[in-house]
Amino acid sequence: MKDMAKRCCLLVMALVLLGVSFSGAQEVKDGLGKMTMPDGSEYEGQLKDGIPEGKGTLTYSNGDKYEGEFNQGKFSGHGQMDYADSRQYKGEFKYGLFEGNGVFVYLDGSKYEGEFKEGHLNGQGLITYADGSQYKGKFKDGDIDTTQPPVDSSPNAQQSPLNGVGTSNVPVNPGSTNNFIK
Repeated sequence: MKDMAKRCCLLVMALVLLGVSFSGAQEVKDGLGKMTMPDGSEYEGQLKDGIPEGKGTLTYSNGDKYEGEFNQGKFSGHGQMDYADSRQYKGEFKYGLFEGNGVFVYLDGSKYEGEFKEGHLNGQGLITYADGSQYKGKFKDGDIDTTQPPVDSSPNAQQSPLNGVGTSNVPVNPGSTNNFIK
């Protein structure tokens, strides 16, 4: 996570200092365009004033890929983030964070379906663990809200920590490296 935040800062500084290089027509400011960042990441989609606005696809140089809506250069609205390591988030974004309803699939195949707030599991949700057991109930700040009884859960899921399925495995700010504002 720290490495991604560091990459984000470096990428944003490079964009500010060097500007964004465009492949193809250099003067595309509004409409459809394609941009290549200094680290090799590529954006293709709608632009307004030279930054992503509307629908587009951002493919990171590490293989991560976001396809969805942008607002002022940040993931915002409905989208899908596919990570190179096979994790996936599909749902709503706000200011580059998971926000609203979404589905996150973890490396081990466990899946969380429910509400997110500021990048964390927050609100009503359902965890289906890789072994098939389930926990349905309320989540707060990325973990099971133990102050609330579960709505329903499998006997072996119990009301325990998320067995490694929680905020620590959810990239809190996946849209941070897509800050295109100059």
